[in-house]
Amino acid sequence: MKTKLFQGIALASLVTVMSSPLYAQTAAPTNSQPQESVGNEAGYGIGAALASVFYIPAKVTYAGLGLLTGGLGFVLTGGRADVANNIIYPAVRGDYVVTPNNLKGTEPIYFVGAAPEPQPETIASGSTPARR
Repeated sequence: MKTKLFQGIALASLVTVMSSPLYAQTAAPTNSQPQESVGNEAGYGIGAALASVFYIPAKVTYAGLGLLTGGLGFVLTGGRADVANNIIYPAVRGDYVVTPNNLKGTEPIYFVGAAPEPQPETIASGSTPARR
């Protein structure tokens, strides 16, 4: 148990250290952007890394279960792809990582993605369209 805890702390530390250079070289703020301190940026980076440690497994589990459920829906409906897509797309789409902008509130985080665009009805081969 203690080893797993230390491995988790080491992983979170590695993610934090590796993401620090990304925020160290951001562009100089313009007059329209409020200037934030380095400590604030580091805090948001650490917070995003820690939040991602919990968020990523939950999202991957949700996406995996969505894939399984969509496959089951495809089989049980006799091969209707629209049923499977309406289950799979929202589960698989969305954000997989929490970013500092999500914590600041400047960008939303989407756990559930958008549903697929409706496809136009296709005419089965060998049939003729109805005439008006």
